[in-house]
Order: sequence, then structure tokens, then C-alpha cells
Amino acid sequence: MSITVARVNITVPEDLLKELKKTVPKRARSKVIADALRKEMTRIKREENLKKLRGIWTKAGGVDFKSDKDLNSWRKNLWSSTNTRFEKKISG
Repeated sequence: MSITVARVNITVPEDLLKELKKTVPKRARSKVIADALRKEMTRIKREENLKKLRGIWTKAGGVDFKSDKDLNSWRKNLWSSTNTRFEKKISG
């Protein structure tokens, strides 16, 4: 699978660049930066979507999630209670 790439010119704090050069081999730097950018973009998009859904969810009587941590905690509790009910139902 071929991925199209583009060259970009960005500015970063000097100390961060020095640490990158010291820590990451020359040929691996673009990948490290792309991976970090992809991870951060995913986090930003998730936070934006959470903000959009928060109002709708709250109006519907749902829990007001302040962060991904709150959402994940609620999700775990939901699955745990669902599994418990399911296990009771199948065990008779």
C-alpha cells in the first residue's frame, strides 16, 4: 500500500528539536512526528465530538461527561452491569 507524503515546514521549541535529534535516529524522525500528530489529532477530534454530544446527551437525561476518563468509566460500568444481567439471564 502506497501512502502519499508531503513535505512541511513547521516550527517547534528549540529544546524539543534538540531532544528529538538526540533521541530519535535521523531516518525515523518523520514517522515519530507523524505518529504523534496522528495521536493528537485523534484526541482533539474525540474531545470536539464529546463536546457536541454532551448537550444532546444531557438533554436526554444522560450523564454529563467532562472528559474521556468520565466517558470510559461510564462505559465500563455499563458493560459490567450488562454482562451481569446477561449472565443472570442465561444461568436461569
